[in-house]
Amino acid sequence: MTTFKTLENKELKPFTTDGCSGFMSFAWRRVFRKDPPWEGCCFAHDVAYWKGGPTNLRLEADIELMRAVAGQGHPYWAMLMFLAVRVGGPWWMPFPSIRQTKAGKWHFSLNGVRWGYGYRYPRYKE
Repeated sequence: MTTFKTLENKELKPFTTDGCSGFMSFAWRRVFRKDPPWEGCCFAHDVAYWKGGPTNLRLEADIELMRAVAGQGHPYWAMLMFLAVRVGGPWWMPFPSIRQTKAGKWHFSLNGVRWGYGYRYPRYKE
């Protein structure tokens, strides 16, 4: 598993993950009726986004995600995902997310995919 340099802070909310930006995983499951083959690449990316940190760490996390997904044989999805996280991931942007719960139901939320989402919005700043 890839690890990212991030800042440590005791004020973080419990870690949550939405797979691959929620909508990507949701769309793949709806169309192909199975889990995305690159979904494991997104866990480390979600950890980095949860913890936040300087802007350069966000770019590093996004590039590593793109490389990992492309390395799984999905270069077009990798580019699409990179663009999606760059547009929808700034700390100040409450971007919508859709997550699958442990019970298998889908849950819509805001603020779950922005950089530093482990902090209460809008407390986190770069």
